[in-house]
Amino acid sequence: MKAKSTKLKKLIEEVQTQIDGYEHYYKTRKRARRAVDQLSFERMIEAILCDLCLVFLDPRYKALHLSLSNKVLRKASRYKSPVLGKTLPDLLRIMESPEMDFVRLTKGRTTFKVIDQDLNMAPAGGIQSTLTAGPKLTARIHSFAITQDDIAWSDEQETIVLRAPKTPRTDIAEALEYKDNDSSVHLRQQMQAINQWVAAADIDCSLAGVNSNDRYLRRIFNNASYEQGGRLYGGFWQRIKADERAESMFINEDAVVECDYGQMSILLLYAEAGAQDQLPEGDLYDLSDYGIPEDCRAGIKKVMQAIINSPNVPKRMPKGARQHFPSRISLKNVVRAIEKRHFRIFPLMTCNMGMQLFRKESDILVDVLLKLKAQSVVALPIHDAVLVADEDKDTAVRVMKEVFKKHTGITPEVTN
Repeated sequence: MKAKSTKLKKLIEEVQTQIDGYEHYYKTRKRARRAVDQLSFERMIEAILCDLCLVFLDPRYKALHLSLSNKVLRKASRYKSPVLGKTLPDLLRIMESPEMDFVRLTKGRTTFKVIDQDLNMAPAGGIQSTLTAGPKLTARIHSFAITQDDIAWSDEQETIVLRAPKTPRTDIAEALEYKDNDSSVHLRQQMQAINQWVAAADIDCSLAGVNSNDRYLRRIFNNASYEQGGRLYGGFWQRIKADERAESMFINEDAVVECDYGQMSILLLYAEAGAQDQLPEGDLYDLSDYGIPEDCRAGIKKVMQAIINSPNVPKRMPKGARQHFPSRISLKNVVRAIEKRHFRIFPLMTCNMGMQLFRKESDILVDVLLKLKAQSVVALPIHDAVLVADEDKDTAVRVMKEVFKKHTGITPEVTN
């Protein structure tokens, strides 16, 4: 986190001044820090204070969890917060001293695991070290009238995440260290441009408990390959329901509209097969000519996605699909109908290309976001869709169609 407003910056300056006075009075240092180290030290103070302000102001959080293990603090990692440096314990000792009383630290020992696509962490065991605002900090939060709007997400986080392959024991694969190349540098520059644009935009959400400043996006690649995955994760709008977004979100004080690519995975497969001019007419999920009623569409979609994203053709109905079919229709019936309707791409559907399609999908979405940015349109990604202000929906639909055709040779349907 970092300070967004002048009043929060003044609060941080006041605390920094007191910490400098403490170090001078107690002679905790033999020599002055180098200029670069002083900037790093001040950034650490800022991040701690901003994080604690957010914890204090957001009822969802009770404390800030962090590791004080040397294995974590001294290990170099592109994913590690700049706060987690080797001098953190010394700083916390000053900030929790009776003279300072800015933080309350409860030491512990723990290991952590990734719990979701946003790389949020949860304890996997042991006792955690926790940090909360001390009385002198809470008093300043009140006196400076600090709110969540005064706090911004830091742009120091790594935007390009490369994950290892999943194992049977891991829900979320670990993030891999990697060396930058031309591709990763280019991908990061794209994400930095998108994040800077979104961070500065007029975006609001009236839903209780939602922090509309939580906008930082990352691209997550899978199976240790930049050719797999690459979807964009993060941003408060991705964690709330579609109907809640429509009712509570505003861009430039205008209601938001979701512009959604229809049947994107199937279209990408036809493009991959070089069969752009052989697309079947009508709804690509319609199998009524092959014995599956039209009102089974929701179940057909689940089955098709399961085929595309599985190493083998599923032998059981995917979760949530059975309820959409009459009991007389088996999974075998549905798969056979899909094969007949989409015989041109069925071999590709069954070769576990899901992650490669996610890469193509996410490249298209990034291109859409950047082109809309160039036209001064704020757009927020949701995998195969974007949220825009109602007044910008026509522009968004046009750009989404143009970008998709440029990437695939196919003009898609875009709903809003």
